[in-house]
Amino acid sequence: MKTRGYSLVEVVVAAAIAAIGVAAGAAIVNTLVVQEELNASSVRAANLQEQAVALYRLGITNTQDICNLLPEPCAPSGNPGSGGFVLTFSAPAAANFTATLTGGGQVPVACETVACTVVYGNPIAGSGQVAYLTNNVTIVRPTIRVGP
Repeated sequence: MKTRGYSLVEVVVAAAIAAIGVAAGAAIVNTLVVQEELNASSVRAANLQEQAVALYRLGITNTQDICNLLPEPCAPSGNPGSGGFVLTFSAPAAANFTATLTGGGQVPVACETVACTVVYGNPIAGSGQVAYLTNNVTIVRPTIRVGP
């Protein structure tokens, strides 16, 4: 009985196809890891900003005080670097609107609007550089009730 093995060319072609498959899998895994890191930074920045807005609405208006109270390290100015955060608030602007009461009627309310901006850095894969991303939120906080 004659047995036939694989030729050298067949083995080389099969090895090349397997190598291409392994390289493609490694590239996909690398892309997924980089995307997960970017998503994690964005979620951390959104959570930090949400907590800062809550503190501002509670009446803490000094940016440094807010930065000191937050669980993530952040600064009120400067360069966030990779994985860091810079949190800023614009100067309050006065605004007035009319609120409708549940029982009927309307009451004029004075409020202030403030823009809260968070800047955070994400490393650019393989380049050693950092891309700076920003997120802006407008805070509306009632100051006093104007009417009766």
